[in-house]
Amino acid sequence: MVNKIIHYVIYCLINIIRIFRLTELYQPTFNPNNITFVRNKSYARESSERIEIIVVHIDLKTISTYLDIGSQLGYFVYKINELNHDILATGIEMNEISYMYSELLGILNKTKNVAFMNSELTSETAYNMPCYDLVSFLNVFHHIVHFKGFSEADKIMKCLYKKTNKYFIFETGQYNEKGLYWSNDLSFMGNSPTQWVFEYLQMLGFSDVKMVSKFKTHLNSEERGFFICTK
Repeated sequence: MVNKIIHYVIYCLINIIRIFRLTELYQPTFNPNNITFVRNKSYARESSERIEIIVVHIDLKTISTYLDIGSQLGYFVYKINELNHDILATGIEMNEISYMYSELLGILNKTKNVAFMNSELTSETAYNMPCYDLVSFLNVFHHIVHFKGFSEADKIMKCLYKKTNKYFIFETGQYNEKGLYWSNDLSFMGNSPTQWVFEYLQMLGFSDVKMVSKFKTHLNSEERGFFICTK
């Protein structure tokens, strides 16, 4: 009876967040039990499609630990763990509501081997993190460049390279996406932003860098390069 009450309260909290849009609904809600939530189909980013690309290029049976940076509603963390329950999957998210949403989903779905941290990623926190077999850093880099400067973003990337045991997945806003608050901060990418990203990831030291796909966002019609790097 107590568990049913707890689950009902969690269900209500998740729906309150969705009804009042207390955080942005970028990702789908991880929902293995097909629970009906308010605005069940409301999300802005092609997340399942990205997971499909990851599965094609990475054998998740070889992965023991996974970190998703900027994990938002936790979709990537839960899906990677769902595909291999032995993976210890972790998300780091600085938005408190998104972090809480992710945690609530874990309780509701009784998920094991999944954890979340409510923290901002800085070069210091990146330096102090443990190593992971698989790291994804999706659509966060450009925000760090805007708010903290390229030097700090570069330090973080160099730390993440050292913390990656096997695979690093990367996607970022690009200079060809005009009119956004961070657009001009990416002028260093020039007129070929995906080429800049490719060369930058190579410079970090990855032995193999591949742009495996391109994805649109809800912000404009431009497509962002989706990269998978091998250590």
